[in-house]
Amino acid sequence: MYRDSFSNSRRARHFGRSTQNYQQTNNQSDYGRSDNHINRRHLRDSYLNEGDFNSPPSLISLKSLMNFTRNNPDPMIHPFFDEPSSDLSFHLSSLALDENNNRRIRTSTSSGQTESKHSKNKDSLSLPSWVYDENHEIRSDLTLRKVVDKGLIPTFAMDKSGCHFLQSNYYGKNTQNVDPYIRERIARDVLSKKEVFLMICKNIFGNFFLQRVIEYSNNEEQETIKRYIVSDIAALCLDKYACRVVQTALERLEPEYGDAIVAAIPRKNRLMAICTDQNANHVIQKIIKKMELSKWEFLITYLCKAEHDNLLDICEDKYGCRVVQTIVEVLSDDKDEHDQEEKAHCLRRLMNKIMSKCQKLASNEFANYIIQHIIDTPGILSPYRDLVIETCLLRNLLSMSQEKYASHVIERAFELAPLPYIAEMMEEIFDGYVPHPETGKDALDILMFHQFGNYVVQRILRICVDAALGDRPTLVDNVDYREKFDSWLSKLYVKVRRDKSRLTRFSSGKKIIDLLERVENAFRYDRRPSPYSPTHDVLSALCPSSFFSPPGTSSVDWPSRASSVTSEHPNEY
Repeated sequence: MYRDSFSNSRRARHFGRSTQNYQQTNNQSDYGRSDNHINRRHLRDSYLNEGDFNSPPSLISLKSLMNFTRNNPDPMIHPFFDEPSSDLSFHLSSLALDENNNRRIRTSTSSGQTESKHSKNKDSLSLPSWVYDENHEIRSDLTLRKVVDKGLIPTFAMDKSGCHFLQSNYYGKNTQNVDPYIRERIARDVLSKKEVFLMICKNIFGNFFLQRVIEYSNNEEQETIKRYIVSDIAALCLDKYACRVVQTALERLEPEYGDAIVAAIPRKNRLMAICTDQNANHVIQKIIKKMELSKWEFLITYLCKAEHDNLLDICEDKYGCRVVQTIVEVLSDDKDEHDQEEKAHCLRRLMNKIMSKCQKLASNEFANYIIQHIIDTPGILSPYRDLVIETCLLRNLLSMSQEKYASHVIERAFELAPLPYIAEMMEEIFDGYVPHPETGKDALDILMFHQFGNYVVQRILRICVDAALGDRPTLVDNVDYREKFDSWLSKLYVKVRRDKSRLTRFSSGKKIIDLLERVENAFRYDRRPSPYSPTHDVLSALCPSSFFSPPGTSSVDWPSRASSVTSEHPNEY
């Protein structure tokens, strides 16, 4: 599971409004994610710098491993590690850090560039020179047995070409047909020393080889793998590549070894750094999805602590919000009948904590996705969706609709709430706020031209249009809301006509007009008089579509939603 924090659609949804009213939002002290990033970095650094746990350093250099093997000779490690080299320029050139070498490469002729390129590639590779052919590729006659006999498995695993060689000769189906002697030697080379195992775990190529070793390991080897992972579990979870090895171990090892790895996950304050880390959060999600509830119930206890705001801190983090959402997804999964009572109990505990922070979560850059997920998910979460609307959204619709992230939550509630709640929210928007005593503007007037509120108005209008066209049910529990939807659409119709000249200056206003054109084109819309409009404003039985179109344009010429700009700068035609 190496997915990003947001899918492509969610990323577009999340950042789609970030360019609107830039000058206003850019001056806010809490704009952006720098604070979250700094806090997460401090958590990670302070955690890794703690010296109270007995584990080796989280990063082992190749040089330290060479010194280790010199002092502790082992026949399984190839003499390549023992080759001394005191030529500093050789090492610098292999790392592309030698200034003279770089200058020589830049100023050489075309043929000289080709030659130095080959020599640079040759020097930068960690494999011995004899494994390459004249094209600087691994020889076609090189066998896996020869690599094993030379003790080069760790070296090959951490090299790009070498890892590809091992994949073609040992991975997948070939693993079952490998000579038992070779298989035993490979496992021994990788698992004989913890330092070697941990270094391969954290290597960009070696981690893939170790995942295959774990997949095809026996009980004795699994015991060793478990012991190595547990000894340095925190650093492995936080590492970009080693976290993949930990996830594979949780998924492939026998349950007893997987349980031991979960039990080694740090608790208390250290858990915050793991849940909010870019890499370690994937390990936590794997535990939640693959292990029994009893093994990770400590996460819920940690989130629901009364004396701490652990839930708020994790939900407001870019990566922590995915951990909480995964917990909600697993606890609300009614397809899995295992531990249903215990799941329901844990879900109640978590939801009670979420409801106590609902308004803060709905207004946050990342936590709002958790509230949206609760609203989106039918079934077990339906009562909590209604509770979100009752306790968090109602009586706050106008203010929350003008917030960048809370407006997303308001839209989802209008779209997916039960019909009685939709009607209650509509009544609050249309009739629940007293117009301004001087300007006479009501909630709709404010939201229609607001950089975020206009999206809520578009959603309301779309719902009313769907109800008028029969695309949305209006009857529930023998109560028909059709007349109310017609009345709300009528009020919107009049406001759009009144502000038509101003709306046509903005892409968001054009979308509103476009939606009303859809009604005109679908059927002869007879707008009933409303108390908000004088008699002479009552539209005729059929309004010509050209009434709502800017001169010389049609709806197909208008900008798409993807390019919507709602700041009040007129578009030139």
